[in-house]
Amino acid sequence: MSMGIVDWSGVKRTVAEVVAARPDEYAASVVRNLDDLLAYIQRSNRPAPSILPGYWPTFLVEWEAEEAKNLQIEVFDDRYEVYRFFNGRTDIWYEPHAHGDTFSDRFIAELPSAG
Repeated sequence: MSMGIVDWSGVKRTVAEVVAARPDEYAASVVRNLDDLLAYIQRSNRPAPSILPGYWPTFLVEWEAEEAKNLQIEVFDDRYEVYRFFNGRTDIWYEPHAHGDTFSDRFIAELPSAG
């Protein structure tokens, strides 16, 4: 896959694989919050992210895009935790979210730009 191609089927497949690895652990509310985030990213023509399993069970969302290489979003049942990694420090803040909620301007500003 070249860097310019958005592979949304691959993202959805990865989500299914992450959940399948811990089938009884992922709450429906966590999956729905991930779905909300992915739907927004796709609808706004932003780069497709990588999805990794989080610790809790949560999802970690990351990008290869230059402006977002230091960005990671962890998806919980009631919030997104936004991490920005810098040399020697990490900025962390929470975006409260329930399925169907809109996203704050601050949260949207953290996402990689539309392509």
